[in-house]
Amino acid sequence: MYGDWDLLRFLDDIPISNRTDPVEAYAQFLMNVTSNGIGCDNDTLTDSYVRLAKDLKADGLVFVQVFGCHSVSNCYTMLREKIRRELEIPSIALTFNKMGENVEQVRTRLGAFMEMYK
Repeated sequence: MYGDWDLLRFLDDIPISNRTDPVEAYAQFLMNVTSNGIGCDNDTLTDSYVRLAKDLKADGLVFVQVFGCHSVSNCYTMLREKIRRELEIPSIALTFNKMGENVEQVRTRLGAFMEMYK
C-alpha cells in the first residue's frame, strides 16, 4: 500500500464556505495535519497506518524508511507490532538514503516478501 496522501489526509476536502476566507481555511487545515501524521506522536502515526491498512483491506505493508527522517522512520518497530497484533498481516521495512540506491537489495527483499503470498 502506498497511501501517504490518504494517511495524512491531504486528499480530504478543505471546508470552505462563502463565509470563510479560503486562505485561512487552508491554513487551519494544515495546522490540523499534526493530528493525522506529520509531527504527531508515534501512537497517532502508527494508528493512522493501521486505520489505512484496514480501510484498504491490505494483505501486507511495505514501509519505506528514509534514513535520517526521524518524524516517521523511528516508528516502524511500533508499527510492525501493531500490524502483527491487530491485522495479522506481514510487513517489511525498506531503508534507503536516496531514491535509486540499493535497487538489487530492494528487489531481493521484496521478492522474498512476495513469496509469502504464493
